[in-house]
Amino acid sequence: MNISLSILFSLLLASVASAGTVSLLVKPDNEKKPGDKTKFDVTRAVWLNVRVTNSSGTKLDGVTLKWALYSATIKRGADSIAVEKSGEMKITVDANGRYTDVATPKVAFTMIPFHTEGSGRRSKQVEASGKKYHGYHVQVISGDTVLGQASSESVKKELK
Repeated sequence: MNISLSILFSLLLASVASAGTVSLLVKPDNEKKPGDKTKFDVTRAVWLNVRVTNSSGTKLDGVTLKWALYSATIKRGADSIAVEKSGEMKITVDANGRYTDVATPKVAFTMIPFHTEGSGRRSKQVEASGKKYHGYHVQVISGDTVLGQASSESVKKELK
């Protein structure tokens, strides 16, 4: 009898501990855009395709998906990493292994790589400038509780 009671108690605790937990599958996507300033401009629009899977038996209604895209400054000697753009959206995920797919808005990252302009003796070197995509961080939150999160490897290093 005690063994059955302890097993039941363990299962009950396990279901409470997993209630509301989600898994995240994040796939960054991008498209190249034509340069605005010069022929050397490289502009990429980056967005995240996020699949939120609810493994609990409880429907998650109106939880918040928070996302952030990070950029890296490419100017020589300036290696700063910062949040380029972030946002949040309300989502609903059905219970029992169901999932919801979400796409974040597109964010433009513009850079000019190191290059040489002109020809012959009058050519000059132009330093790299601008920002390039560095990584992402995504969280699913209900109130003050983080139900799940995912980060790119490059951002995990920065968040430590």
